[in-house]
Amino acid sequence: MITTILIIAAAILLFIYLQNRLATAKNAVANGYSGIDVQLKRRHDLIPALVDAVRGAISQENRVFDALLEARQTAMHARLSDIETVQKAESGLSAALHAFLAYSEDTPEISSTENVRELQRQLEETEDQISASRRLYNANVERYNTLLDAIPSNWVGRAMGLEHAKPFSLTATESEAVRAMPEISLPGSRP
Repeated sequence: MITTILIIAAAILLFIYLQNRLATAKNAVANGYSGIDVQLKRRHDLIPALVDAVRGAISQENRVFDALLEARQTAMHARLSDIETVQKAESGLSAALHAFLAYSEDTPEISSTENVRELQRQLEETEDQISASRRLYNANVERYNTLLDAIPSNWVGRAMGLEHAKPFSLTATESEAVRAMPEISLPGSRP
């Protein structure tokens, strides 16, 4: 009788122990996924900022080019005018040309370009963090699924109605898209 009670008590304790291990593993999977989710949100937030910064850099570049072309046009029209008008127009063209050359030489120093570089760095860092979060999540999934497959915890898992977790991986189509070189077409860029 005592042996039967000890066997039943041991079985109950084993069930509780295995149930707790499964619950811990399941929570680790959920926690790992939330880490991925946070990094994906960060990436989603960075992308519009990067696009806006690039637009700002292009707009700034276009302003420099537009100012140069406008000054050139004014200087061309002023050629038939009096000398003062020509000098004023040529002075404007020289200033626009100087601004253009300064822009060309100092491109890395332009704040919007720096913003683009900073946002690109942050995006790259976020991609690294997504990869790290994905590895952690997949390791937690592997541990959890191993517990669900191993005897005797698989019996407890079935009794609790637990299902295998799916690893975070790319589909074949996504994998091809990641490996493909995207074409980026910016206004004013050469093909």
